[in-house]
Amino acid sequence: MKKIEVIVRPELKDKTVSAIKKVGVGGITLFHVQGQGSADPPLVGQYFSKEMIICVVEDPKLDEVLNTIAKVACTGTKGDGKVFVTSVEDALDICTKKRGTTSI
Repeated sequence: MKKIEVIVRPELKDKTVSAIKKVGVGGITLFHVQGQGSADPPLVGQYFSKEMIICVVEDPKLDEVLNTIAKVACTGTKGDGKVFVTSVEDALDICTKKRGTTSI
C-alpha cells in the first residue's frame, strides 16, 4: 500500500478529490495547510494557503492515481503543488479489525 499526500491550490481541491474518487479510491482525508516552496523568497510570517488530500491506495493503482492528479491539478504555473508517496506497512480498521488492504 502507498500513502499519497497531495498539496494543491484551494480552488482545485474539489476537482482533484472527484478525479481521485473516479479512479476508485475509497477514503480520503482533507486538511487546510499553509507553507512556502523552497524556491520562494523568505517571507517571514507569510505563507501560501493550500489544501492537502491524503489517501492510501493499493500498489497497482498508484500510477493511475498519480497521473490523474497531475492531469487535473496542473495549471502550468508556479505553485501548483506537490505529491508525496510513502509506503504503508499495515493498516487497521478500528471497528472491524480488518487489516492491510482490506481495511482501506
